[in-house]
Amino acid sequence: MNQYNNQSRPERRRTSSGYRRDNGKGGFLSVLLFYVLPFIVFNGIIFLLVTTRPKAEITIGESSDYITTTMELKVKSLLPIKTMEVSLDSSPIELTKAGKKTYKATLTNNGMLEVKLIGLNKMKAVMYEQVNVLDDTPPAIKDKVLENNILSFRLEDTQSGVDYSSISASDEDKTDILPLSIDRSTGLVTFEIEKENIAITAKDKIGNELHVTFTPQGESFEEAEMESEEMQETAESEETEETKESKNTKQTKESVKNTDTTKTTTKATTKANTTKKK
Repeated sequence: MNQYNNQSRPERRRTSSGYRRDNGKGGFLSVLLFYVLPFIVFNGIIFLLVTTRPKAEITIGESSDYITTTMELKVKSLLPIKTMEVSLDSSPIELTKAGKKTYKATLTNNGMLEVKLIGLNKMKAVMYEQVNVLDDTPPAIKDKVLENNILSFRLEDTQSGVDYSSISASDEDKTDILPLSIDRSTGLVTFEIEKENIAITAKDKIGNELHVTFTPQGESFEEAEMESEEMQETAESEETEETKESKNTKQTKESVKNTDTTKTTTKATTKANTTKKK
């Protein structure tokens, strides 16, 4: 009996110490799983919700008529959007809801699109998108050549295209002049200049109109007028500088003259005083 008790006691000690070690590990894991980790996760979620900025995607559609296009705005934020402002070159744009988080608008002008979003957590986001798919410029004149009073040039319009039926011209007597030839494949147009100048007009397919005036020397009146204004400004500037220089010179001469007069008067006064003392 005593032999049995002596053998069983060490086993009980080992079992008791092992239990204590397991109990310590289990307590640490319990605190980590049920207190520390939930605290970190909960505060992390709160931090994200408070600091998350609104997110959205802007898409500018292609234009089939070069007059209007569409703008699509997709909100990708988890939190709802509190306020939304959309403007094109500072002009407000009205949005229509096209889905749960999708909005659309019709644009009729090119420019810088600005989108301001404020989330439910009062965080702000501002996005910009350039709109340049619409045609708002007239045709351009390229490769101007004037030989023997025959003016030739090419018309280009990379968006809606040139309306060749709209090309016309008139001279200083307001007489309508028809083109000598029009090559639609290359855009080459020729006119005969019989008077001192010829005014040419042309439109693109959506109505943007070009106005330009040519002289027999092949220069545009507008360009010549600008050069004349620049020459006049230069002449006025030079005249102003010359006037300033002449004024400064005159003032300097007068100052010298006044100084000489003062010296002469001083000498005369000194001489008179010396004579009286004698």
